[in-house]
Amino acid sequence: MGSAVHNLQMTIVEGKQSLTQLLRQTKLIAAKLNLEDVERWVDMELDGYPANTETPPYRDYVTNSLQIHNAYRGGWQFAGNLSIKLKAREPIAQIESHAKAEQVAMASPKRFPIVGDDGLPSIHMTSPQRIVTSGEQFKRIIDAVTNELLRWTTELEKRGIKGEDMNFNEKEKQAAANHFYNYGTVHGAIGNITNSQVTVYDYSSIHQLLIDKQIPTKDRHELENIMDELKDAPAKKKPSLIARGEQWIVKHKEFLGAAGEAIGKAIGAMGNQ
Repeated sequence: MGSAVHNLQMTIVEGKQSLTQLLRQTKLIAAKLNLEDVERWVDMELDGYPANTETPPYRDYVTNSLQIHNAYRGGWQFAGNLSIKLKAREPIAQIESHAKAEQVAMASPKRFPIVGDDGLPSIHMTSPQRIVTSGEQFKRIIDAVTNELLRWTTELEKRGIKGEDMNFNEKEKQAAANHFYNYGTVHGAIGNITNSQVTVYDYSSIHQLLIDKQIPTKDRHELENIMDELKDAPAKKKPSLIARGEQWIVKHKEFLGAAGEAIGKAIGAMGNQ
């Protein structure tokens, strides 16, 4: 059977299996490594995000147009262009189905007033409405989740976590447990499915996160230097380095948003090593 992690990597790269199948394989690996947060994220992707939970940013999509049902003409007709950001809560299998369509129509989440040429409400104002968006919007979600799975398996492999013949030894389980996993700006925090990127907290993932957030090079280097020092610093020096890291996060909070919490956890984890 070989390495479970490597096999999943190759399957992702080949692109022959559905994302639903890839996520099921991911859940199996996460369960064997006792990574409950990864399992939770996979469950959300497979089953859909309930109304009382927030979705990861990569599940945002934008509507293209509004249609109303014209009972007199017996069909749907264009009622105006829209550009409204909505959340895709459907299971990933439904997202995959949407991604294959040229256009996707669904019930409108709210009523939009239809105005006639004279500026007054149209008689169609109370007619059934639906929103229409392109399948490309959902393809982007598929690509984002697929990229996160590839990133996650690559990080596992870097840490020597392979799962020969689908079995993970205690050393591999410990190596997996010693790192935090970030699920959510696609690039959220452990135990917090509100955000959802599958990135291991380490130097390379933080570096990429800073680039994604468009942090200036000089400021990126400032944080990276703090993290470099923290990695090998004696215990008595770590509190001051952690404090510098926290000050850096506060200084850049407008750019970082929710990612500031992820970086804070990374710095805290390094300080406890």
